[in-house]
Amino acid sequence: MSRSFRLSLPAANPEKIRFPNRCVCCGAPRQADSTLVVSRLVMRKQRQEPVTLHYAVPHCDRCYRGTKSVFMAGLLPFLTGFILLGGAAFVVVTFYAVDMGLDLNNVPGSGNSLVVGGVAGLAVGLVSAFLFEGVARLLLLPFFGQALWQSPMLMAQFIQDADYVAGLRGKLDPEAKHLLLTFNNNDMAAEFAELNGATAVPDP
Repeated sequence: MSRSFRLSLPAANPEKIRFPNRCVCCGAPRQADSTLVVSRLVMRKQRQEPVTLHYAVPHCDRCYRGTKSVFMAGLLPFLTGFILLGGAAFVVVTFYAVDMGLDLNNVPGSGNSLVVGGVAGLAVGLVSAFLFEGVARLLLLPFFGQALWQSPMLMAQFIQDADYVAGLRGKLDPEAKHLLLTFNNNDMAAEFAELNGATAVPDP
């Protein structure tokens, strides 16, 4: 059962957060640190500014390597689906739009067919990337087991502006005033709460 903590900034800045001195995923002795990156675009003084925080998360060697492997297991099929089918859709739709005369009597340089092809390629690419990653996860589940099952899909991470390392998920709220950390390991969550004086909140 996962437990979440909502911590206000700047109290939740990386130098002020204290993690247990053992793997946040399995509780084994600390052997390496994975980097949890949380970021958000926020409106400040009539303009958008990026807010990015990096947290060193303690892991054992197995969970450290597992984090990288699980990320690549999702990223490679995601990119494959986006580039192959998204690129194919862009080419097909662009040429079809040209044949249909979409660029006739057009303002020079506007390229209506390229715009239509780009929109189609982006839409098909995102759907294909999601499907490719989903199929790859099903095929790789026997090899990665719980680590892959617990990791959110890349599309969900992009939409939610969230990041994930083995055993821990983090994201900033829309105003970047609070950090939400979700632990998969209940014991590690209890240690984190004690170290930081934090109180668990309902899972989002």
